[in-house]
Amino acid sequence: MKRATLKHSGFSLIELMIAIAMIGILSGIAIPSLTNLAPNYRLKAAVRELYSDMQNAKIEAIKTNTNATILFQPGTYSPAGQVGSYQISIDSNGNGSYDVGETILAQKSMPQNVSLISATFIGNTAGFTPRGLSLEVISRNVQLRNNQSRFYRITLSPAGALRIHKSSDGINWN
Repeated sequence: MKRATLKHSGFSLIELMIAIAMIGILSGIAIPSLTNLAPNYRLKAAVRELYSDMQNAKIEAIKTNTNATILFQPGTYSPAGQVGSYQISIDSNGNGSYDVGETILAQKSMPQNVSLISATFIGNTAGFTPRGLSLEVISRNVQLRNNQSRFYRITLSPAGALRIHKSSDGINWN
């Protein structure tokens, strides 16, 4: 005679409740950490986008054999961000500023928690010559900051080279 054997498969209600409770506890720990990281990621993304746009301005200046200008509009720091903007254009008439009818390559505002706080360029305008050199004769920079006291600076050398620097206090740069 064969005995019928019952096979139990699946999870009990108690096992499911324990698993759901563990997921809830882990989520409660992880989510605040992730939301604290978001402003740093936004700042890095804004700096990399500005850097890329500046490189594209240099390429366009060389390609079109005209100056390309970058007009920065810095503002007063705000923890909420969205302060400051920049516009990149082809300077067709060579006067060093944007005029109606000139081609705009990019026009961007800062994202949430990011502020464009300073630009040391004369008239807040940087640019590149048809040879890819800076319009400035000395190194100048633009600074961005987020609401967690992280700073980034993009420096433009007279040779047209761009470099990103990072700081946690706005004074000492890596």
